[in-house]
Amino acid sequence: MTLHLKFRVIPTFIQDISDILHSKHGVITMTIQRTIDLSQGDNYFRPEVPIFVNRAVESFYKIEHRHDFIEISYVAEGSGTHYIGDQTLQVHQGDIFLIPVGVSHVFRPATTSISRPLIVYNCVMAQESIRLLLLSFPGGVALATLLDEPDWIQYRDAFGEFRRLFLKLYDIYTTRRPGWNTGLHLAVIELLLFLHSYQDGQSATTQQAGLPNMEAALHFIHNRFHSPLTLIEAAELSGLGERQFHRKFKSRTGMTFIDYVQSVRIDEACRLLRSTDRKVADIASSVGYQDITFFNKLFRKKTGISPREYRKELQL
Repeated sequence: MTLHLKFRVIPTFIQDISDILHSKHGVITMTIQRTIDLSQGDNYFRPEVPIFVNRAVESFYKIEHRHDFIEISYVAEGSGTHYIGDQTLQVHQGDIFLIPVGVSHVFRPATTSISRPLIVYNCVMAQESIRLLLLSFPGGVALATLLDEPDWIQYRDAFGEFRRLFLKLYDIYTTRRPGWNTGLHLAVIELLLFLHSYQDGQSATTQQAGLPNMEAALHFIHNRFHSPLTLIEAAELSGLGERQFHRKFKSRTGMTFIDYVQSVRIDEACRLLRSTDRKVADIASSVGYQDITFFNKLFRKKTGISPREYRKELQL
């Protein structure tokens, strides 16, 4: 008797294989099943802080997972693939995903090259705790509907507003300055407000109606960050006095002028640490810092590790 083998394979990155053999009419079917982990909020949340924020360098080793919390992911750098539910999507910088409770997903980078990483910021939150928070605010009922979405939703960061929000969330969560818990909750509400606006087909920039044009100031920062920058110069570009500019700039970006400049510089330093073998002191100088001690302290404040540790972590 001739024995025929028939394989039914579920395409995925296989983490665990369960072989189930069935025999019928001389045909053996072997099913290769994927394992999907369950991520539980108890492993991420602190008492009184039902929110967790991280910055992930995606790899081919992470296991597909679902979770018992809401997750909002922002692709900050690079490109790759997002396996979510039963779909496979190509992702690029500026993609945002609202991932409901129970939906499985995993990111994969487009390449293993450390010079072209797929970097994703994640903000996860306990569904019921955030619902109660939203319901305590005027208009919070509308925002709370986002928490009950049965399917995942994809957005595009057309104007860079979400990038600033996620940098703000990450900064608040990792630095934990006095009042950080309150600031974190308010930043999450701001994030959900932007998502709700996008869902209604509105541009997030419409929420800034009536604000002076900050684009000139932002362009100035992103193109001159390696040189000495002053608030006076930025205010003049926006046609505002210093105090008014400071207030409007923070309203627009969620950061002070100094914090924003520092974030842009440290982001560039991270890119150089990943993509070059230049010395740390040289990188510090190229992003605007001549004082290496100050640069090292600031880098640790923004990322949680030193520049050398950051580079070493990428080489593991």
